[in-house]
Amino acid sequence: MDGSATHYFSGEEISAGDRVRCAELTGEILFVLGTVSFADGHCAADWSYLGRGFMAKYDQAGWVFTEQANADLVLVARAEPHGT
Repeated sequence: MDGSATHYFSGEEISAGDRVRCAELTGEILFVLGTVSFADGHCAADWSYLGRGFMAKYDQAGWVFTEQANADLVLVARAEPHGT
């Protein structure tokens, strides 16, 4: 399955808070446009001008916005549900 603006290449949905690896980078998904999945402190009104895609905060590179996932983006750990 191809990656998309809201799904990993594997087909799983990208969600805010997910820990990810992209090539040699590790980080966390901050928000996903299209599914309106936003980590605390981030809201759709601030980022909707970007159209589609997701923002990750990589430990080695900072914030990186990407319009579409590719095979390099891998889910490492699913976000913990709120209230746990």
